[in-house]
Amino acid sequence: MILCQQCTHHNPYNRDTCAACGARLMIITTTPTAEAYGGIESLLRPTLEEHLLERISSLESQLDRAQDRLELVLDLVHRQATSGLYDHAMIDALVEHLSERGAVEGGTLETLWRDRIAEHYEEVSEQEQFDKRIEQMLGSFGGENFDLFARLLDTGADLFVEGNAKRGIRYFEKALVLDPANVSVALFVGEHFFRLNKPVLARSYLERAILEETDNYTARLMLGVICGDDGDLDSAKRHLSRALKIQRNSFAAHYGLGRILVSEGRLREALSHLRRALSLKPTAEMHYLVGRAYLEDGRAEVAVRHLRRCVEMDPKFDAALYHLGLIYLRQEKLLLAQEHFRAAYEINPRESRYRTALRARKAGQLAPLPVFGRTAISKRKVVSSGDVRLAELLRSDLLEPHSQSVEVRKGQKRG
Repeated sequence: MILCQQCTHHNPYNRDTCAACGARLMIITTTPTAEAYGGIESLLRPTLEEHLLERISSLESQLDRAQDRLELVLDLVHRQATSGLYDHAMIDALVEHLSERGAVEGGTLETLWRDRIAEHYEEVSEQEQFDKRIEQMLGSFGGENFDLFARLLDTGADLFVEGNAKRGIRYFEKALVLDPANVSVALFVGEHFFRLNKPVLARSYLERAILEETDNYTARLMLGVICGDDGDLDSAKRHLSRALKIQRNSFAAHYGLGRILVSEGRLREALSHLRRALSLKPTAEMHYLVGRAYLEDGRAEVAVRHLRRCVEMDPKFDAALYHLGLIYLRQEKLLLAQEHFRAAYEINPRESRYRTALRARKAGQLAPLPVFGRTAISKRKVVSSGDVRLAELLRSDLLEPHSQSVEVRKGQKRG
């Protein structure tokens, strides 16, 4: 017989649960310890063996239930995998059939499908980053009315997600009034206006951020670019140099300092920064920029190597082809020069200087394309002036790690 430990009812050995109360039965046998305590009557007394047996039985019960749930989950996974396999096989057959009839291009369709999947995961990741920034703003609150502050952030965030960033940013600005020392909010608003090419507003909020957090890397970078393009070169160099102390492998800081130093005629110093920027981002655009800097320094052979590398990486980089032609024309290699001028013109026939170059027979008739500004002429747009691709490279590096991507992606979908 088995005595129920809950109601002490006698049950046969072949039962798992008590016939009287339904509790799970704990098997207890007569042991030397039990005999020492007085036989079966010892069941009414608390013993260590009884306690351990109860725990073991409870664990066995939980393990059985977990095993049942696991089997259900595995069965569900198996069904989903089988269903996914059938669906994928059906889609493959459909694509193959349509491709044979010329209705679709199989490779293009697969590329679009993979792009959609990548876009989905990217959106999920970006939403998580956006939510994390909101949590940082809430976590660094130092004002008095937290409830109102939180409501303003929630409303602003919802408007951003809906694609209405213009209204949404107003709520973040109001939240900043409640907590003027909140670096996370000031940085968010400053980045927003930087993205919209509103440098005056961006500078105001970014400067508020570094007042509270001197070594804020993102704010220093953006302020360096804004000040450089605004003609405040001393402030620009100070911000960019500080950014380099915070993160010495900063592409944007090396790039910005290199551009400013070229504009000041300090080419040797500039080239050290530009070469470092090239090593951090070995792109066609950076090979072109470094090649142009060497050309400005009168080192044509080194410039040719970088410009050729640029064309190897991107055969349609018309500006690099034009400058290679210009160098060859200076070296009196007329046929080679004409070949590069013609290639540049075929890629970009709207550039009038390429048409002029096709008729040129002397290097003195042509001039390099304007990439670097000159402080003696104008101190504005020193960092982002020149080739559009260079400006986009800098901008993407500045905004990519700190992107308010929810706002951008939603806006693109609405557009």
